[in-house]
Amino acid sequence: MDDLIRDYARKGFLKDLLFNDITSVKDIWELQKKLKIEHLPNTVMVVTIDNYYSDTLNRSEIQKQTIRIRLYECLKRFAEKFGALVVNMEENLLAVLLWIERDKESEVEYSMNTGACLKEQVEKETGISVSIGIGRRYKDILDLHLSYKEALSACHHKFFLGKSQVIHIDNVLPFSEDLGIYSVEVESQLSVRVLACDEEGAYNILRELMGNIPQQRPINPLTMKTRLIEIITTLMRVAMEAGADQENLAALSGKCVEGILKSDTMADLQNLMQQAIKGIIQQICQGRKRMNLEVFERALNYIRDNFKKPITLEEVADYVHISPYYFSHGFKNFIGISFIDYVTKLRIDEAKKLLLTTDMSIGDVGKQVGYYDPNYFGRVFKNVVGIPPSKFKVSKKVLLDRIFSEG
Repeated sequence: MDDLIRDYARKGFLKDLLFNDITSVKDIWELQKKLKIEHLPNTVMVVTIDNYYSDTLNRSEIQKQTIRIRLYECLKRFAEKFGALVVNMEENLLAVLLWIERDKESEVEYSMNTGACLKEQVEKETGISVSIGIGRRYKDILDLHLSYKEALSACHHKFFLGKSQVIHIDNVLPFSEDLGIYSVEVESQLSVRVLACDEEGAYNILRELMGNIPQQRPINPLTMKTRLIEIITTLMRVAMEAGADQENLAALSGKCVEGILKSDTMADLQNLMQQAIKGIIQQICQGRKRMNLEVFERALNYIRDNFKKPITLEEVADYVHISPYYFSHGFKNFIGISFIDYVTKLRIDEAKKLLLTTDMSIGDVGKQVGYYDPNYFGRVFKNVVGIPPSKFKVSKKVLLDRIFSEG
């Protein structure tokens, strides 16, 4: 059998063992012989690159593949020393299949020492930080898949322990599936803070949420991530109902979900959740700005059409369907002046035009722009323009007559 073909077939055989796809010992022995495997493995290690997804986020596929090949070649050199076998399982997951003699005094200690040597060699030769999970030794080759599952579970504990770890399944407790700290009540509290655009308040809830995980028996990372994705989905729905842009939310949601699933450690996940909440709040704020723009533009059009009649802030607020209190504060932030000052400006500007272009009396001009008391109109006009309407009319008309006569 050609070496290349044999290598390919050997990898397929090893994957079948790890996935429990071969159930006949006889078939295993025959394939062992054909593939020239000296010892059938009885223990599995899994090796993952620390922070792989975050560190390669902006790298090309060729650059990522180069990293994976360097790691694979290093593991192969190590495996040859120990009579072990290496197979790629996933993009960032490789399995090292070992044969450990049965007379070893301490299987766990031996496995841990071997794993430590492997990690040291990888980091020294490649500069790549890795974490290693180790399963138990099994006598029956048909149980090798159990060692693989244990190795995966052990490696998942680096989520809480941090990167660059060697973890044996016998040195850690089983994960808890209890999600009591991620209750609906906590989700509701977080939603309220996000809806109020209270970043610091939302961060405080998040820090408390992720800091209360029991260290004696931590929650299964996959279970935790699934629940956090549910919470993010709820926050996205809240943001959409608050007027955030649906397309922007969809893009943010996809990025958040992918990041949560690929987060390597608890610290990574907490940072990602904080960024997600910040992004959602920003979308809510932008949505409200767009809504405010539409609301206050409608309000301005209504005021311009009706300022000559008696008009009140409550009337305009009712027209655009928001509370007078919110309208009063929002209007000043949007225009830069208060509602009363804006209406006054429109009226006085219109009065100045009428005083200059018509022969209407000052009282009639006042009524035309919404002031039915001539004295009150005079006081307002003088307060805004600096002179009474009578003087304004005379002085400006004299000036205009002089300009036209000279022309």
